[in-house]
Amino acid sequence: MTDAAAIGYMIMAAEEAGLDGDAIKELEHLMYTQMDLSTEEEAEQIYRNS
Repeated sequence: MTDAAAIGYMIMAAEEAGLDGDAIKELEHLMYTQMDLSTEEEAEQIYRNS
């Protein structure tokens, strides 16, 4: 999956959850930061442990 696709899924979920545009933009920024700092494997491990 591309970073853009992952961000797209996040935006769709955030909109469905009723988050406002500012909150979605903040999440987008934070996701790109985490994508730069962490590996895909690290992210999957966090998901599995949550």
